[in-house]
Amino acid sequence: MKKYDIIIIGGGASGLAAAIAVKKYSDFTVAILEKGQRAGKKILSTGNGRCNLTNCRIDNDCYNGERTLLGRLSSDIESTEEFFSEMGLACKKDDQGRVYPYSMAASSVLDALRFTATAKGVDILCEHNVSEIRKTKSGYEAVCGAEIIKADSVIIAAGGCATPSLGSDGSGYVLAKKLGHSKTNLYPALAPIRTDINLVKALKGLRTYAKASLSSEGRILAQQTGEVQFSDGALSGICIFNVSSIAARYVGKAEIILDIAPDFKKKDISYMLFTTKETRSSLPCEELLTGLFHKRIGQSVLKNASISLNKTCGELTEKEIYRICDVIKEWRFPVTAVSDWSLAQVTSGGIKTEEINEKLESVFAKGVFFCGEILDIDGICGGYNLDFAWKSGYTAGKNSAEYIYDIKG
Repeated sequence: MKKYDIIIIGGGASGLAAAIAVKKYSDFTVAILEKGQRAGKKILSTGNGRCNLTNCRIDNDCYNGERTLLGRLSSDIESTEEFFSEMGLACKKDDQGRVYPYSMAASSVLDALRFTATAKGVDILCEHNVSEIRKTKSGYEAVCGAEIIKADSVIIAAGGCATPSLGSDGSGYVLAKKLGHSKTNLYPALAPIRTDINLVKALKGLRTYAKASLSSEGRILAQQTGEVQFSDGALSGICIFNVSSIAARYVGKAEIILDIAPDFKKKDISYMLFTTKETRSSLPCEELLTGLFHKRIGQSVLKNASISLNKTCGELTEKEIYRICDVIKEWRFPVTAVSDWSLAQVTSGGIKTEEINEKLESVFAKGVFFCGEILDIDGICGGYNLDFAWKSGYTAGKNSAEYIYDIKG
């Protein structure tokens, strides 16, 4: 039977950060219990393999869920870049403020974390699937099959439910429940939004710049501008991902409204179309939008405006021109679902915040701390989720070390 001062369940971003923080503030023995064959596998998939590890603009508005958690993060880590700089990792940012490793390879980030953790004496025990955490008179026991590992403090960094192929399967919530914790409803986030397949079937594989508004009962719930991708029965792209966390809560009661000409006012579009109608009067009406949009997008706009493609541009009526303008500025796609966990990048929802104190410690089990995706907070694309993982892991690790100091006197 092994015994450590602190065990960390989950060897992902927050778990590795927690282990490094413990060792920065103490010389306590630490083990990461990772159920997969290697730690940090999910890190390798982030940022299309480049690992967008933070953003120059970290703001509460970039997060959904229980934002009060952001106020509980330790001030000892001033920035993620500083955290990684101490590990020998150089970073660079792009023109949108996204920060990447200088190598532009996610493996550099994982290597920096692993090298630092092992150099500080952290045991990374892979293929250790924790099925239960038991409270004992002297601390805690983690049950890993036939093996039991003891510790004075436990950090649960087991992730959420997103992308189960990379190790996140919701098992952390089961462990937390046995300690008395409950969770909010969980939703896939940073995921494609499914819609009526008939509306996007002809557009599959195309992309367009648009302002995407998530609307329910006439109220705008969220709004993002960027590239929208049309896929098989779904809308995708970063701006769609960024509203998916909220859309998941309004399935069947919301719609995505695309403005596919956000740089123009409706009156400018109508003037343009009336002018084009005259100059292309003898051409098929599907040529009316040539020069504005991809041909298949133009055809779909006309179809949604109930325009017969048998007409010429010159035969279009004033009302039809205005209907085309309406679709261009307010193309509506009902939200029928958000894609399942296999396509989601993060989990929206998590352990209820009122069950965790300002140190990210359980109010039911002293010495048990939480960090990362298992908590009720999720960010938009751009490095926000990883930034929270590093900082919450660091906070949990520091506070776990302080807890050990207190109980050992």
